[in-house]
Amino acid sequence: MVDIDTDTESDLELGKASIVYETATGDLERATVDNDRIAYFQDHWLFAYGTDEDGNNVVRRVPKERVRYVERSVEEIEETFESGIEKAKGKIEELRD
Repeated sequence: MVDIDTDTESDLELGKASIVYETATGDLERATVDNDRIAYFQDHWLFAYGTDEDGNNVVRRVPKERVRYVERSVEEIEETFESGIEKAKGKIEELRD
């Protein structure tokens, strides 16, 4: 397995995410990024893969079928769940009013 160094400045509050996926050649790669640099959209995992020579972000888009697993920090997941619960409570309150 190849480990990809995304060379991002880590923010401890954001936490980290690791994605392990199969490349086009059948090899496995693992990339570890800050949680805010990975997303699931339109049946693909997208993550910041580095920067080009002009300093622009390079994003890798991997189809869900090629992804073996994604691990994210527990703090990030807890915050996401708490945020979702707070949003749901707010909607319920709006509906009651």
